[in-house]
Amino acid sequence: MPILDRWIAARFLANFAFVFSVMFLFGVSIDTILVLDKYIDAAEAAVAAGRFAGMWIAVPAAVVDYHAPRVFQFYSLMTGLCAVAAAGFTFAQMVRARELVAVLAAGVSLWRVAMTIAGAAVLLNLLQLVNGEVLLPRLAPLLARDHEAILESAAQRFPVRLTEDGSRRLICAERFEPATSELVNLIVIERDEKGAATRRIEAERGQWSEERGGWILEGGLAAGRSRPGSGDGREARIDRVEAVDFAETDLSPKALLVRRVRGFAQLLSARQINDLAAEGGIDSADATRLVGQRFAGVCVNLLMLAITLPFFLAREPKKMLRPSVLCAATAVPGLIGSLFLMTVPIPGIPPAVGVFLPVAMLLPIAAWRIGALRT
Repeated sequence: MPILDRWIAARFLANFAFVFSVMFLFGVSIDTILVLDKYIDAAEAAVAAGRFAGMWIAVPAAVVDYHAPRVFQFYSLMTGLCAVAAAGFTFAQMVRARELVAVLAAGVSLWRVAMTIAGAAVLLNLLQLVNGEVLLPRLAPLLARDHEAILESAAQRFPVRLTEDGSRRLICAERFEPATSELVNLIVIERDEKGAATRRIEAERGQWSEERGGWILEGGLAAGRSRPGSGDGREARIDRVEAVDFAETDLSPKALLVRRVRGFAQLLSARQINDLAAEGGIDSADATRLVGQRFAGVCVNLLMLAITLPFFLAREPKKMLRPSVLCAATAVPGLIGSLFLMTVPIPGIPPAVGVFLPVAMLLPIAAWRIGALRT
């Protein structure tokens, strides 16, 4: 690779690393400030367990434990925007130092300069594909953690939000232990055909029984709920409380895990997404859309870079404030709008086609911008 290409590519990649680091650290700072109490609680628990010598080590360790895996998730989301910003910084520096003038005076076309940036951007987007197919699936359990699970193993536990089973029962629990298939502090609400609660079951623990098709309860109490025969029909009273040792439901440990993974399906590889769809964890159309986003996102990133590069490829020195504002006004709405079109189902358009609709819309714009470049 000629010296000029190496110099431009190195400067572009350095600017990319700088922009990415600043944006990621900004997000980490905001999150740490908003939920600082959760980091302190996790650090206090770790210090009490003897894992750290003091809070001055435990608190930074808690922040690193929660946010370190999110570097790869942030990379998959921000590659396109950071590449556009890095290209803008690179060309702004070259224009300010009159380096583009020297390049043109040496008989080198601005096309050559743009192709160097484009080649480096292709490399970054290929790394994004590898990141999404290899690294993120392995880090998915860590990325799926809540703040309550800081400094804890991702596979240990997670809370069960209010979830409906096949018989319209509502089930929630303080946490689910995948290793032992246990629910802790669970609540089961049974409902009638109109959705009104008829019975509430509470238990300290629940152990899944595959043979009986439900949860064996420890310390379970059931409170019946009925409506009086007179009145306006809106009043209700608890007329019986009894001990129970079993709660029937089809919400098994596997179903709980599938529903949890479904909320983080974008972190899985294409093969895992297809397997999840085959098991009924997500809709097949959603699976097609998620897999297509991997490749459509790369195309959108490169096309948006091609659209914004002509803002900075100037043949003579000039102020870069106006091109920078125009670039931001073009790239930010373009990338956000493309992500919206790739994510939201479009009536009448198959998911495999709809996910590439932003690519079809940006392609002629990119061709026009590149064709209009004066060099």
